[in-house]
Amino acid sequence: MSPTKKYRTLFGSAVSLMCAASLWNCSDQTSSEKINAVEGVSTNVALALNYAETPLLDSLVLDCYGTDTLHFVHSTDNGKFNMDLFPGDHWNFKAKIYANGALMQVGELETKLTAGTSVNLNIQMHAIVGYVYIEVPLGLNNDAGVKSGIMKLTSDKDSYSIPMEQTASSGVFKSDMLKLGANYDVEIILYDALGKEIYKLTDQFLLTEDSPVPDLTLNSLRTQVALAVNAASNKNVSLSLPLPAGYRKPRIDDLLITEVFPAPDSKDSSQFEFVEIYNGSLDTLILDDCSIGLTSSSTLKTFPLTVSEILPNQALVLGSSISEKTPALFINTDGWADMTGTKGAVVFKCDGITLDTLFYAGEPDSLHTNVVPALGSSKYGSSAQLKLDQWKNRADSTAWTLAPPTPGEI
Repeated sequence: MSPTKKYRTLFGSAVSLMCAASLWNCSDQTSSEKINAVEGVSTNVALALNYAETPLLDSLVLDCYGTDTLHFVHSTDNGKFNMDLFPGDHWNFKAKIYANGALMQVGELETKLTAGTSVNLNIQMHAIVGYVYIEVPLGLNNDAGVKSGIMKLTSDKDSYSIPMEQTASSGVFKSDMLKLGANYDVEIILYDALGKEIYKLTDQFLLTEDSPVPDLTLNSLRTQVALAVNAASNKNVSLSLPLPAGYRKPRIDDLLITEVFPAPDSKDSSQFEFVEIYNGSLDTLILDDCSIGLTSSSTLKTFPLTVSEILPNQALVLGSSISEKTPALFINTDGWADMTGTKGAVVFKCDGITLDTLFYAGEPDSLHTNVVPALGSSKYGSSAQLKLDQWKNRADSTAWTLAPPTPGEI
């Protein structure tokens, strides 16, 4: 199960990302010059980009100009450039980082490369524009009743009005690229279904190269409080609403079965049977009288939970064994019944009330015309995962997908 992370850390922290790529030659050398260069000793170059990591990064682009001309494009999760380059007195490396669909950071480095050496280089990246990204947690049930919202950004020269985009459990405000070195007034208003204003906040921030992406995180929508901008030293601007959430027993639609893995691959020691339970509310939920029921050999066996609570936006994993991929919030349930790999039922109860239940199978039968997909007896290694944006339709097989297991990942 892979829903969007509810509380994002939006400020930039200095990181070093290394990226791997194959090398190609676009040189304008003559044939004889190419032969001499190839016969010589090349220089092994490892190059890293030092940049402020921000949300919505798209790609890393590196252009190399010297004895050859080279061009690399990488995704942001693969950042190491390892290259064997021909020696030269003037090698110029130009890097670009694209985020939110536009060029955001640039960097340049010029150096000499000597034959038969290995060098490690760093390009310090600099932000040329910034943007504002705000995620408002609403919970799956959206108890606050937020149906729409608007964010207004105003500087001395520019004004922007940005509508809220809504995901399964949050609202998102995402600006276009903004000029650096400007003070912006920000106003955020959230509305109910009738267009009535529910929440409103106003404040200011300075968008600079040190803080190209302000940390504007609304942590809760419980009560209205005064807001203040807290600037961390030379790194970011932080606007937050830290409010306590509730602490209560769960109700229907608070806790969902979001992933089921009844058929691990016996050849993969990292895999184990498990059921994942997700807290889609904004409250910490008490699990003192909760249990999980599993079908095993045509019999439903019930196991009480041995953990007392689950935090908002957290996933609890119940399973049969521990491996190197066991998540932090995991219960190694005593007496866990082997789940039938081809079909079976999972029932989650609290205080005797069924909060969620499902039936998984390789294909529908006369009693179950709509089932959560499961692998047949000859195929293993994929779990059934709920598409979180379709949680209200989770009784339908189309709301689920088979994919490599991700226990506890939010």
